[in-house]
Amino acid sequence: MRQRNLIIVLAALAALVLVAVFARGGKQAGMPVVIGTLVRGPFSVKLAENGVVLSPRSETIPSLVSGNLETLDVREGQYVVRGELLATVYNPTLYFEAAGSQADYQSSVADVGTARVNEQNARVQYQAAVATAKSNLDLAQRIYNEDVTLFGNQAIPRNQLDTDHAKLDQARVTYDQAVNQLRLGAVTGYGVNSVQFAQDSARKAAITNAQNQQQLAFTRITAPFDGIIQSVAADPNDALRTIRVGSQITQGQGLFTIASNDRYVVRAEVDEQDVINVRVGQRVIVSGEDFPGKTISGYVALISPVATKSSDTSSTAKQVLTTIRLGASPAYLKDGMNVDVDILTTDVAHAISVPNDAVTTQNGASYVFVVSHGVAHKRRIVAGPVGDTRTLVLSGLSPGDRIVTQQYPGLTDGASVQPTSSPSPLPIAT
Repeated sequence: MRQRNLIIVLAALAALVLVAVFARGGKQAGMPVVIGTLVRGPFSVKLAENGVVLSPRSETIPSLVSGNLETLDVREGQYVVRGELLATVYNPTLYFEAAGSQADYQSSVADVGTARVNEQNARVQYQAAVATAKSNLDLAQRIYNEDVTLFGNQAIPRNQLDTDHAKLDQARVTYDQAVNQLRLGAVTGYGVNSVQFAQDSARKAAITNAQNQQQLAFTRITAPFDGIIQSVAADPNDALRTIRVGSQITQGQGLFTIASNDRYVVRAEVDEQDVINVRVGQRVIVSGEDFPGKTISGYVALISPVATKSSDTSSTAKQVLTTIRLGASPAYLKDGMNVDVDILTTDVAHAISVPNDAVTTQNGASYVFVVSHGVAHKRRIVAGPVGDTRTLVLSGLSPGDRIVTQQYPGLTDGASVQPTSSPSPLPIAT
């Protein structure tokens, strides 16, 4: 009895196994593929370039006169404001020439005043001579008129009338001469040094004095703008020391370098073939071996209108100088550092993108496989810019779509698929 029951149980188990085997064999297993779900996320295409960190404004401050250093008022690393005194140069010749020309100018200004007084006095004298000549002419005219009457009454002889007529003619000539002298004197300065001459001399003295005063002012060396003193010149007699009081200074010698305290910029040379993708305002990420693990954000501020020969002598391509303004200037950043520059030529904050390996191209059109209920459907998409690992999708896909993220030979439209783990997972959301 017990043996019979055992046979029945074994037979039932065998039947269940057969049913499971036949049921499994009735449906073909799907192709194992890596599947990912689309979500929106940032997408960017980076143009990698090399750059150099620079101060936005940097100048060398020279001495415009020769002499000896009289005072040194700043040191390296010191912040200064525009017009602040940095140093003075002693040159006695300039002091003496400036003092002499100042005295000459003041004397010439006084000469103008003296010339005006002399001219006024001479004018008065000439005017007085005209007035006297006019008075004498009026008197001679009156006497002659009376003589004419007396002569008509036979009260005076003819010779008396002729004599007074001659006096009248002489008085008229004298008056005319006085009037002409007054008119000529107004032009010539009335026979003395004219005001015009004195004024011309004063202008000449003013020019000479201004030149000498300017040269004297050059002995005071001041900051041309707000900034930080980056370096002080070395002493010409001791290269290990900076200039100090008493050091000999030559005209044109650079004494200081100053850099503005604004945020740094980065100058990068963009290849002429890549500059078509670069625009002012694009976001930039700056990194470097000198500050590992850190990045600085910036933006393209200026693109040169001229392509120039590359600084790399081995290259025949031309480069376009591009200026990148940084959003911050941390303390570890130094003028002259070499840095790596990533210009984000495409930068979308909320985008749909897929792995490059998920896209297939056929007859110029782009496709991906979208998985729904275990079946892969080939769907056409409009692809945008392509980055290092991902492709921007402009249309054809939506968040939540599940796609095949890799290329699989033999995968066709309508094929059954089943998800499998990727040996090297590729996230769909970046």
